[in-house]
Amino acid sequence: MNKMCFSLLFWLFTLFAVYSQQIAIKNNLVYDATGTVNIGGEYAINKTFSVSLSANYNGWMLKKPYAWKHYLVQPEFRYWLRESFNEHYVGVHLMYVGFDIERMSLPFFGFTRRNLYKEGTAYGAGLAYGYHLYLTPRLNLEFSLGVGYLQLKYYKFDYKEQQVNDALHHLMRSYIGPTQIGVSVVYIIN
Repeated sequence: MNKMCFSLLFWLFTLFAVYSQQIAIKNNLVYDATGTVNIGGEYAINKTFSVSLSANYNGWMLKKPYAWKHYLVQPEFRYWLRESFNEHYVGVHLMYVGFDIERMSLPFFGFTRRNLYKEGTAYGAGLAYGYHLYLTPRLNLEFSLGVGYLQLKYYKFDYKEQQVNDALHHLMRSYIGPTQIGVSVVYIIN
């Protein structure tokens, strides 16, 4: 098993090393507008494929007693219709989210009651479409939208009833809808 893993890693490293390296660093302005600290990176595997990874964190307390804290990690494999970092792409992404929502209504996830505290994780996958707008040889603007499926696993506390609902057994909920939205500033490193 170790030989097979080593061979696979060696093959991937060789594949990446053959292509002239092109790396991009990006920041999503939509997430910035919500107070979410984020950074992304992208590596062009070859002329038409790239791998992207974004990490996001929002740990701020809103006006007491409200909170919407979360962290998100989202890797994505992209196919570029022309060439890497140029115009249209389609992608497949995975995501993992940890969240802590207190006394807030988030109807797009099915959390509509305001008197609840919810804490848990979500994981899933989706499809994305994006477009890179050329600004300068090193600077692009990226527009992206993704839809997909998330499986949420969480527990909740009802402030009104002063009880924990299923604290020992997590509740499960499925979500189908937008999983990615972005207007990002992209800095390309050759």
